[in-house]
Amino acid sequence: MKVKILGIQSVNYTSHRTGNPVKGVTLHSMFKDSQVTGDAVSSIFVSDALQIPVVGELKVGQTVDIEYNNRGFVCGLSVCN
Repeated sequence: MKVKILGIQSVNYTSHRTGNPVKGVTLHSMFKDSQVTGDAVSSIFVSDALQIPVVGELKVGQTVDIEYNNRGFVCGLSVCN
C-alpha cells in the first residue's frame, strides 16, 4: 500500500501486557481510499525488530510502499521514487 508520510514518531517503551520492549517508529500517513472522499489517514507502526535499514532515513513528505503479512502486520517497507 502506497502512503505519503505526514509525520514520524519514535516509539520506545515496555509493554505492560508482555513486559517486552517495544521500539520502532509510527508513521502518520495519508493515502487514497475508494470509500473516502478526499484522503484517508492512518498511523502505521514499523518495529525496529524488522531491521529495515531505510526506516532511519525516512523524511516527512516521502511516499513509501508498505507491505503487510497475512496477519495484517507490517513486514516490509520501501521508498517510492
